[in-house]
Amino acid sequence: MPEFRGNGFGKGLLCKVAKVGKEKQCVRLQLSVLDWNTPSRDFYAAKGAQDLTDSEGWHFIRFDGQNLDNLANEAQKD
Repeated sequence: MPEFRGNGFGKGLLCKVAKVGKEKQCVRLQLSVLDWNTPSRDFYAAKGAQDLTDSEGWHFIRFDGQNLDNLANEAQKD
């Protein structure tokens, strides 16, 4: 919500997630950000994040609803 922006909550959460990940021996933190969300993209970039969309061509794929049900049902047939 707009009234909570700029208070450091997002930075605190992001830093804590990174700390827990490092403690668990994770080697990366990967996020999904919509293309229109420039403030968030700028925030992550300022913290050193790399946008892999152009450099590596990653696409995020989703199955939900009936398509997820269909996929799950295929596994039951095997």
